[in-house]
Amino acid sequence: MPVANVAHPLGPPVVSGTTVTVDTMLQQPTRVTRFIMDLSLQRFIADRVFQSAGGVSSGAVIYDQATANQLYLDRDVQRVSPAGEFPLATSSRLVPKLAQVEKWGAKVFVTDEAKDRNLSVQLTNQLRQLTNTIIRKINARAVAELEANFTAIPALVYTGNDWNAYQPGGTSPSALANSPMANLMMAQMLADKDELGVSYDTVLLNPLNLFRLNQVYGSGLVKGLDEINMTLYSSNRVAVGTAYIVASQQVGEMRVEKPLSTETWREQETERTWIQSSVRPVMYVTNPYATRKITGIGTA
Repeated sequence: MPVANVAHPLGPPVVSGTTVTVDTMLQQPTRVTRFIMDLSLQRFIADRVFQSAGGVSSGAVIYDQATANQLYLDRDVQRVSPAGEFPLATSSRLVPKLAQVEKWGAKVFVTDEAKDRNLSVQLTNQLRQLTNTIIRKINARAVAELEANFTAIPALVYTGNDWNAYQPGGTSPSALANSPMANLMMAQMLADKDELGVSYDTVLLNPLNLFRLNQVYGSGLVKGLDEINMTLYSSNRVAVGTAYIVASQQVGEMRVEKPLSTETWREQETERTWIQSSVRPVMYVTNPYATRKITGIGTA
């Protein structure tokens, strides 16, 4: 948004091609919301974990969470003799759980002076900060839900090898069983061994651990991940030395009672305009076994 001369007093909003003035943004909050959403698209990890499952009513969601291997019935099938009665097949009834909607938001302001001078850079910086703060919180909540899941079921956590100590070549190469790729592959092996019926396809890890992964495999990283059907996403919300292996969008659901929305109002006493954005989501785990956690893969 380039700087433009602004008439005094302010005239109507001015749009030149795709250029929008600060005044226009403040008078049309939906433009602010769309701008925020555009900035957030490439940095969201919550939707890699949770499936978008629509809206919410009454501020909460009642859901079922798998607590054991549910591929099979509790009672096995039996051999039936001619004219014999078939055995009754039973399965465990799940205990419903409750997840409550949370509201997250913040506000920033633009002074009348900035609006009159069309200081678009100032507005853009504030919106980026607002966007990043909302994204950070939603991603942190997604990770918190994963961590609560692992606390409840410690068997889903296993210890990997220190990726910093792994040597792929040289005179004393490390064993392939200790390689980062072997650590990632172990999640699927454990799931198959337990007959959990999931296929892991996504790895979430800290940027520092991703950096080490690139050091080890270089240009071969993409090919290696393709061979094990994995996709990588990095986020600072994931602790250094930790990786989450997930079956994308199968861990649980993320519903939204109120989508990301923005409102603006002018505060006459201080001659400034407030921009306030908020969202009301809820995230919950329905299939605890659709994710695993690796620890001990190395710090910086």
